[in-house]
Amino acid sequence: MIEEHRRLTFSMDELATAVLSYLITSKKMGEKDRLAKLAILEGNDVGVSVTVTPAMGETATVELGSQVMGALMIAHCIKRKVPLPKRASKSIIRNGDRLALVFSLQ
Repeated sequence: MIEEHRRLTFSMDELATAVLSYLITSKKMGEKDRLAKLAILEGNDVGVSVTVTPAMGETATVELGSQVMGALMIAHCIKRKVPLPKRASKSIIRNGDRLALVFSLQ
C-alpha cells in the first residue's frame, strides 16, 4: 500500500492571523484588542497559549487545544483558498517552533 502525506507548516505570523480571526469571531476578544503573545504549548496535547491585551481592562490568557487549533487552521486555509484534501485523515504536529497540519491518504 502506498501512503501520501502532505504537511502545511504555519509561520508564527500566519498562525497569529488564524488565531486572531478565531478569537474575534468567537467573541473571546474585541476587534480593538491585540495579541500580546502567542506561545506553542509543551506536552502531549498540541495547542497554543494566547495573551490578549484589551483596549481597556486587564490582560487575559486564553489556551486553545488541539481540536480548536485544527479547526481554526483548516478554516484559515479555506479562507486563504489553500486546496485541502477532503478525505484525508488530519492531524496537528509541532514542527520545530511552529505548528503544521498533516494530511494522510491511503
